[in-house]
Amino acid sequence: MISSSSEKQHRRLAPTTGIAIGPILFIIAILGILAAVITAASSAFTAGTTNESSRTKAAALIDIGQHLKIGFERIVSNGIDFDSVIIDPTLTSLDTHLFAPAGGGITSPSPTMAATPATDVWLYPLIAFPGTGGAAGQRFAVIRVDEGVCDEVNLKANALAAGTAHAEVLPLGDFTSAALLDDSAPGDWPASLEGKTTGCVENSSLESPGFFFYQVIGIR
Repeated sequence: MISSSSEKQHRRLAPTTGIAIGPILFIIAILGILAAVITAASSAFTAGTTNESSRTKAAALIDIGQHLKIGFERIVSNGIDFDSVIIDPTLTSLDTHLFAPAGGGITSPSPTMAATPATDVWLYPLIAFPGTGGAAGQRFAVIRVDEGVCDEVNLKANALAAGTAHAEVLPLGDFTSAALLDDSAPGDWPASLEGKTTGCVENSSLESPGFFFYQVIGIR
């Protein structure tokens, strides 16, 4: 008799025990869905933040480039020869100095917007490129940037699609060199940026590899 009563009691408890598992599984499923939603939202937020940072940097670089151009033009408009303009952050006293109050009247730009601000610096190569000026070359201001920033520069300045710089990568020469870089022949400069005085290129030259924002600051 005792054994039969125990078996009946066990059978009555079993359904109650099984019912408790259902809500637990439901809660686990909900938590899994929430985790997936949070992960997706986090990824979207990160991507959005990165894009916004690239847009901000691109706008700042274009603004800096225009200030450098204005400074250079100020010097040559005062009768100083193109080749006599001196671009050196440490020289700030003469009317031939770009970063002097008596010269270009501007300050040396910060590398904050560069790909690696701790090591990247502004460079001022002499480059001959198609569509602007002559074979003697134009004065450029360039600095290495991230690809996302490069894309935003080309979008803002020239309405070019993302990936244009990478798709038209070329060996453009050593941007650290003081010698003329002759990229004036057809095919030596990215086709989409021929004649564009503001833009961004990808340089495959071993001496200066990477994506570079550029601004033509002096035209002969």
